[in-house]
Amino acid sequence: MTDEYGRTDPIEEPDPDPQPEQAMPVEEHDASRVMAGAGDFTSGEGLVAFGGLLIVAVWLIFSVLITEYFISFLMLLLAVGAALLPRINRGTVESVSRLPVLMKVIGYSLALLGLFTLVEDVRFEAYDEIGAVLGALFTYAACVMAFIGARQIKI
Repeated sequence: MTDEYGRTDPIEEPDPDPQPEQAMPVEEHDASRVMAGAGDFTSGEGLVAFGGLLIVAVWLIFSVLITEYFISFLMLLLAVGAALLPRINRGTVESVSRLPVLMKVIGYSLALLGLFTLVEDVRFEAYDEIGAVLGALFTYAACVMAFIGARQIKI
């Protein structure tokens, strides 16, 4: 190339032995390997996990602290599993089964237990105190959330 005075630019020759740059390892992000639910409660697994957290909160407040509403042990166990499974090392969880499969089973199980709880509450007239009504409504909402999340999970 020439400049405005008609002189040609000297051609720069590359170094005969250039030092290779230390390349930082590039991590490839595979969408299937990213932990869903670890901060994203809009995914299916996240909704199931949030429903589980809500059930644990209802149990702590309405069963332990003010003793107005009872949550079954099986529902509590599934809720703790739903809340903890996405946060455990994925390799450990997937040695048992794939995480989406486990979360889908837990979500549908919580929904089914929520339906049984609703029938029991109506049958035995559990809505005698305001604490029982609030605890029941929050539990039903958490079970519906777990059901919606389980439906969104693609296997």
